[in-house]
Amino acid sequence: MKVVRRDITEELAPVFNPKSVALVGISDSFSNVGNMYLLSLREAGFPAVYPVNPKGGEIAGAKVYRSIEDIPGEIDLAILTVPREAVSDITRECARKRVKAMVLYTGGFGEMGAEGRRLQDEIVEIAREGGTRVIGPNCLGPYNPRAKLVTQLILPKEIGTVGVISHSGFLFYYLLMSVAEQGLLPSKGVSCGSDSDLTCVDFLEYLGRDPDTKVIIAYLEGIRDGRLLEVGREVSLRKPVIVVKGGNSEAGVKASASHTGTLAVSSVLWKTLCSQTGILSVDSFEQMMDTMRAMSCLKPTRGRRVGIITTPGGLAVTCTDACSQLGLEVPRLTEESQRQLAEIVEEVGTSVNNPVDVGMIGALSPEHYMKECIRIVGNDPNVDMLLPAFTGPPGDDDEKDKRTCDILVNEIEATGKPAVICGAIPQGWPRGEFRFLVNSTVPVYPDPRRAAQALAKLVEYSEFLASAQAQ
Repeated sequence: MKVVRRDITEELAPVFNPKSVALVGISDSFSNVGNMYLLSLREAGFPAVYPVNPKGGEIAGAKVYRSIEDIPGEIDLAILTVPREAVSDITRECARKRVKAMVLYTGGFGEMGAEGRRLQDEIVEIAREGGTRVIGPNCLGPYNPRAKLVTQLILPKEIGTVGVISHSGFLFYYLLMSVAEQGLLPSKGVSCGSDSDLTCVDFLEYLGRDPDTKVIIAYLEGIRDGRLLEVGREVSLRKPVIVVKGGNSEAGVKASASHTGTLAVSSVLWKTLCSQTGILSVDSFEQMMDTMRAMSCLKPTRGRRVGIITTPGGLAVTCTDACSQLGLEVPRLTEESQRQLAEIVEEVGTSVNNPVDVGMIGALSPEHYMKECIRIVGNDPNVDMLLPAFTGPPGDDDEKDKRTCDILVNEIEATGKPAVICGAIPQGWPRGEFRFLVNSTVPVYPDPRRAAQALAKLVEYSEFLASAQAQ
């Protein structure tokens, strides 16, 4: 018997690339979720939005249909923002209409206990009878700026490269906005709530095959879909997957159960799963954003040996400590590298071994001293990655600062080795070239541990890829 492999891109096309959206439960109240969706979809330029309310009438110049069955033509996606007691009947209407997918914004189902789970299962069964897939309950649904599917006015409308999955609705918006604040942009995303039908694993598989998406980030509270091991590994071989997992403590497990009703995964099992799939597990959203930026900008590393170049001596010590504590190596440089470095920094009596301490003169003239040290250390055969750490001179000369930024970035790129910069800028200090470095292709972090942590995650992912290729 021939096994037909599902085409997840085709299967979820009505979710992420709908040609028509029905907003069921809309009213003309400014605080009504459906009304907010209508205004946002219109502003984004989505072509076919159909408001639905039993009262009929008109909202913001758009005809309101009394039932989803009254809408002419096919409906790809229906977003239900109705009370729980109305969901079953409207789901039947969606099934009869052959709506392709349905977002259930409403909560109060599986997370409320046995009775809620029974009702949730009943809704999924009704939907499937009409070929309707369910996202949620207790969720905000999909986001895709390429398809003009933008359901909140504040969300980015430009197309980026970071896919976002979240069991939490609020954290979904938080992550979308955080990606934009990092100077990157989201490609597509979904708030999937309780995973009653379509699950976070389905969406991971979809984003794994999405050509717009280069990196995937996710907030997950638990796993219902046993395919995560297979799908997670398949996707990680194509692109990095970075996850913050909620429900890691006894109290967190209880909070997750009452939030989305997903099945919590123990920390031990989660770590094992990540090691087998290549999923990068992080402990905070700050660490997620740091890792995301590194994965978006840097190619895989061949090893874990870090060349550290600093200006203040304190950064030399703290960068070395951070790297060592995170399992990175700080190797001794070759005699030839030390000889070349001595010619650069000998006059100020600083260290020419790893970490290389250029002294304050390096901070005052980074376009010369940091540039030359990056070149020498970057070409050392004992070094796989670079971590320049410096403060930079105070100043606001745009032309000079931009030139210095370009010099340093070009020198780093010329080495062909992954690099992050630790820019330890005191509060209120004029940022000089860092105003431009933070928007460059080299990730910049404000303290040594965050910089080292980004390199450690790069090593983790690189070693997963190397191990998979060797098998």
